[in-house]
Amino acid sequence: MTGGHSIDRDRLQAGVVECPLCERQIPEPMRHAVVCGAVDEITVETAEAVECPVCGGVTFVS
Repeated sequence: MTGGHSIDRDRLQAGVVECPLCERQIPEPMRHAVVCGAVDEITVETAEAVECPVCGGVTFVS
């Protein structure tokens, strides 16, 4: 987990993401990636946040 309420992009790339809000591991984090604008495809580079499927919290990618 990173400091504060953000997820490191490197951890998203590795697929090892822990929700900083509920502290549970997010399985397949790219399935829960969120973007705010129009993109052709959601990728690690375009993801702006990840939604936790357990607690429903949204954490920004840094």
